[in-house]
Amino acid sequence: MVLKFLKTVSKAVAEAAKFITLKKDGKSTNIVTIKNPALTKRQKNIQLEQLKLEYIQNQDNFDLEQLSQDHSEELQAFIQIAETAKLETNIDFQRWLLEQEKAIQIEILKQNHELQRELLAYQRETSLQIIEEQKRLENSPIWLVATDILNSHLEEEIMPLRVFFDPPKLVFDRINEANNSPNFFPNIELTLADSLRQFFRNYAAKGREIDFLSGAWVSKSFHSEVSIKALFSVLKSQPTLVLESEVNGNYLNFRVAYWSLGWSKYRYDPVISRLPYRDILYESAKLRARRWLAIRSKLIATGEKGKRIDELYAGNNLINLKKLQREQKFRKAGIDISELDMNYIVNQKDFEELGKFLSLYHCVFAGLVADEYFLVEYNLPPILPELLPNLIKNLPESSEVDEMMESVVSYYQKIYQGLEIQRSGWMPELILDLAQSLANLQNKVWAIKQIENSLKSWLQLQGLFSSPEELILLLVEMECVLKAEDLEYVNKLNKCLENIGEKRQINIMQICYQRGLNNFKQEDYLAAISDFSQSIKLNKNWGEAYYNRGFIYAQIGKYQEAINDFTEALGTNENWVDAYNKRGNAFNQLGRYEQAIADYEQALKLQPDCEDSRQNLDIVRGFLAEIQPQQQEKVKPESPPVQKQKTVKQRKHKLENFVVVNEFQAHSEGVSCLAISPDGQILASGSYDDTIKLWHLGTGEEIATLVGHSDDVESVAFHPDSQILASGSYDRTIKLWQLSTGKNIRTLRGHSEDIESVAFSPNGQILASGGDDNEIKLWQLSTGNELHTLTGHSERVWSVAFSTDGQMLASGTGDNTIKIWHLATGQEVKTLWGHSGYVSKVAFSTDGEMLVSGSDDNTIKLWQLSTGLEVATLTGHSKSIWCLAVTPDNTLVSGGGDNLIKIWHLSTGRELGTLTGHNFGVLALAISPEGDTLVSGDGDGYIKIWQ
Repeated sequence: MVLKFLKTVSKAVAEAAKFITLKKDGKSTNIVTIKNPALTKRQKNIQLEQLKLEYIQNQDNFDLEQLSQDHSEELQAFIQIAETAKLETNIDFQRWLLEQEKAIQIEILKQNHELQRELLAYQRETSLQIIEEQKRLENSPIWLVATDILNSHLEEEIMPLRVFFDPPKLVFDRINEANNSPNFFPNIELTLADSLRQFFRNYAAKGREIDFLSGAWVSKSFHSEVSIKALFSVLKSQPTLVLESEVNGNYLNFRVAYWSLGWSKYRYDPVISRLPYRDILYESAKLRARRWLAIRSKLIATGEKGKRIDELYAGNNLINLKKLQREQKFRKAGIDISELDMNYIVNQKDFEELGKFLSLYHCVFAGLVADEYFLVEYNLPPILPELLPNLIKNLPESSEVDEMMESVVSYYQKIYQGLEIQRSGWMPELILDLAQSLANLQNKVWAIKQIENSLKSWLQLQGLFSSPEELILLLVEMECVLKAEDLEYVNKLNKCLENIGEKRQINIMQICYQRGLNNFKQEDYLAAISDFSQSIKLNKNWGEAYYNRGFIYAQIGKYQEAINDFTEALGTNENWVDAYNKRGNAFNQLGRYEQAIADYEQALKLQPDCEDSRQNLDIVRGFLAEIQPQQQEKVKPESPPVQKQKTVKQRKHKLENFVVVNEFQAHSEGVSCLAISPDGQILASGSYDDTIKLWHLGTGEEIATLVGHSDDVESVAFHPDSQILASGSYDRTIKLWQLSTGKNIRTLRGHSEDIESVAFSPNGQILASGGDDNEIKLWQLSTGNELHTLTGHSERVWSVAFSTDGQMLASGTGDNTIKIWHLATGQEVKTLWGHSGYVSKVAFSTDGEMLVSGSDDNTIKLWQLSTGLEVATLTGHSKSIWCLAVTPDNTLVSGGGDNLIKIWHLSTGRELGTLTGHNFGVLALAISPEGDTLVSGDGDGYIKIWQ
């Protein structure tokens, strides 16, 4: 092939890349979907997935308030799932986000396909009517083909690309005269069609269907942009490529028309203009003449006479050679050869060269657009680079070939640039697919470059935006953050590395294991545990990984987890002495001495000279001998064991003698709720001013203001670990706050009305909430999922409280009743009747035997929990009871609308005293864990601290 003209192809490919556009404006779809409810629903589903993607990619700046009602509820549910994942300690949240992003992007792709399929069916009748009118006006085969297209492939999952071919009508009149034999010229149109047909056959063998329609374009009147526009009007729902050639004198113009799914406008690119096809023939004739000269010299060397050789073998080469020599003479003389008609004599071989050249660029452009279609619409990897070696197999290595390959790669890069936003999560895999395809070429430089680009993209998704340039350094950087979830990508990467001749292979399992050992040496135990866990995911029978992870668990005091891992390690090697010894140590730490002794004995049985095991065995046996007599007198607690009651610190003063030691304006509006952290360090206050404030209990200094609710904060509660605060509000949300940062880490949505009360279970695993929708909801703290909705009350739920053993939940409501619920089943156990006004507050006694309730009827009632019977009614307040608190020694404190705080002896119901000082009602009370500090809040925003 004439190499000099390859530059024309390279420039054409580079120019065509400028016209690539992946954006679908959706105008045609919108017009139809407005009239079709099913399509409208499908489009709304796509919009919802796009909003999810927008949230995943831009959480911090996502504006939930601007959402339409159509998507608000579903999106909030998705956001809740994301917030739950963020709090899960066993979830790598960034990895979770990436997987979600990839899944959503594929879902959008699938939904778009379904929309286009439904749209095709909807538009089909209209298109067929247009075709019938075109048939009437012009009896062209193309309209028969269009009808068949619309009636075929209706159910296929992947729609084929339709390819129409308008071949060049080359004119050889002057060439014919020169050769005096018009019949020997080959049919270029048929040659091109056969080449394309074979190319598409090879392409389709890779799993991409191409519907090649070479004979449809036969009408002389049907050409150029008019024809494209007419065809698009009826086949706009069908992915279509038109390869169109046009002869203009001695020049050939080549254009490509293309549209894909959902396009409202076709693409029409003039990729090659004024290609001098006669020059290609002449260049081939000249090249043939030069070769003949070399062959003639060899024949003469055999003893043949030159004249005889010319007569028998020269053909038209001798004439062309003389013309070539004159051309070279004219060039040296400075004559412009383009002004002369040298009229070289061409033959069959020259036309074959022209056919090869035309076939090459037709196949290259057809392959590029086909790859673009299947990549953009179906995420399928490029095929053309795999087929290129066959297309250029007869071309010598040259700068022209390299230049053409460079332009082909640039075309793909332009496609990937357009996909970066739509399919950002998939970019490393997509670029690696291109690298894998390019690895089929003899020159591996393009494949290597794409492998490097893929690795950079992958590292960016892991949050590493500053990466090296060289392949080896990129692989080293990658190894620092690899996880088991990357196995599919790494397998594809290893295949690419092998295909480019790179001996290095990535072994995730070994990399994570070695990284775990390194992190362990550096005493980064949590990172080491994570690394060994990654290795175990990939090999469930890797004893060394279990052993090392178990060793670290023991180091940080997680002895049961250590036991589990040493047991797994022993499952892979039952003669592992050190694993028995280490597991024995963990059993010993948990007080499971008999099991520890058994492990030490087994270790000694396998290795009698193991000094560690012998020493440990002697220590445990000696210790056990000392404590066994004492243990025999004790009763083994049931599982789970009931925690012992803390010893109550002796108060300096009796509660009824407390005085105000600190008083301050806490909020601009009333203090609606108070809570003291279980560690006794922090006071939390909620207010009608929509804020929560954190205070240092000992000094009264403000620590932080938590802002996030949009209405009154009615209830606050501390998690048992003192690290998390829950708040319930009239904005119908529950928020969880990380106290160390003051940030809202999760928002729970589920109540349809205002929230009045929140409470944590004693083990901190469940959060209960009551609201004006008459419902109680139980939430799993680790996931944020709603476990149960307890229904049965006919009015708003003012208060919820857990029993001290965490088995029961009490609720006080506006229907004047109290209900007791079994937490595990969510079933109502009993209903307590007695109050004549709404029950504003409920609380359990510290020993869990009694329930206390305060009411709008100005009374407090004491209930025997086991029987549900009323034990006593405490009267002393002259107005509604608004708050209750029970001290560790079972002293009851109450506050209400009469501005008084009263102290009661819970077991007898006797009033012990009254504290005064508030002027706007006592809205909230809290007592410290030791019972030595009382806090009260009133309707004017003031807090008083009593001791």
